[in-house]
Amino acid sequence: MSWNQTNRTKKLRILIYAGILAALSFVLMRFTEFPIFPSFPFLKTDFGDIPILVGAIQLGPLYAVAIALIKNLLFLASGGSEGGVLGVFVNFIAVGTFGLIAGLITMRKKNLPTILAGLFTGFIAMALIMIPINLWSVPLFSPNFAKPEMKQALYDYILKINLPFNLIKGAIGTTVTLIILTTLKKRKIT
Repeated sequence: MSWNQTNRTKKLRILIYAGILAALSFVLMRFTEFPIFPSFPFLKTDFGDIPILVGAIQLGPLYAVAIALIKNLLFLASGGSEGGVLGVFVNFIAVGTFGLIAGLITMRKKNLPTILAGLFTGFIAMALIMIPINLWSVPLFSPNFAKPEMKQALYDYILKINLPFNLIKGAIGTTVTLIILTTLKKRKIT
């Protein structure tokens, strides 16, 4: 086999692996959704972020964003999104940021401290980017929050409910991703 054929074969394997991660991410998002706070059942998390984070670490930041995009488009097309296009867009921004940052930090080095730093920085970046995204999107989901007299209630909701939700979501994603990456490494899959 020539170098060119070997290179094409490697690229094809990477694309197939990314496709498998995107499909797995969609299935996990579709069937493992659960609310973190029972009093706010619309704030759901799922394990669909895990394949995106695995892809970020193993394949790089652009693959993580592509996997997140495919997952969300499949989720929207399947009718799984209670929040419609806006909900899917907000999820894409959140998980895309998480995967992008984790992938950028771990691009050159894939040891445990770098992976931890990438995942931790990724979920903090996700939580922070979601503050302005939620300032914009929450009034679209719930027009009551668009009223001037509700501005303080919106800020309170974002800082006291939504920010902790995103931090917990990020911590869950980081923990499960580390367990999976450790298992894959022990089995010499990665």
